[in-house]
Amino acid sequence: MATNKVSKVSNPAEEAVNATLEATEEYTTKGVEAVETAIAEGEKAVKEGMDKVDALVKDQTEAFQSGYAQAVTYASENLEAAFSAAKEANQGWNNYAQQVMDYTKKAFAENMVVAEKFAAAKTPEGFVTLQNEVANKAANRLSGQATKLNNIAQKAVTKTVEPLKAQAEKNLKAFSA
Repeated sequence: MATNKVSKVSNPAEEAVNATLEATEEYTTKGVEAVETAIAEGEKAVKEGMDKVDALVKDQTEAFQSGYAQAVTYASENLEAAFSAAKEANQGWNNYAQQVMDYTKKAFAENMVVAEKFAAAKTPEGFVTLQNEVANKAANRLSGQATKLNNIAQKAVTKTVEPLKAQAEKNLKAFSA
């Protein structure tokens, strides 16, 4: 007596894309968590450091008090610029990761349609024509994606550097006066 075995047909391309999507989502989540943890720890360390500096300065003489007030102002402004830069970098990373996710999902959907077209090809010529079309579309899609990612990265770097540059110029101007 023969038994019927039902085997699930797996699609390696679909499995690979799903694995890529999962890995990208996990990488993005871990990256965001790492940046947020680093920012939180940095804020905590800075706060503790500022508290210690404040306590030390209060014990100093009146001559140091005016210098302390000026130093606190610069330190506060510098910290604000650093935190602003870190937030911009984090936002840039989030935008970059989201673009990668969007591209991966879109490419997967397009590849599924292409797989159906390949399966429906009736002649070798039709198959080769479809193969050339797919290769051209993939190259154009990849080139477009690279341009988008480059623009996102460039904007993120520019926005990250802006508060630091502005504060450095302000400090240079104050110390040069």
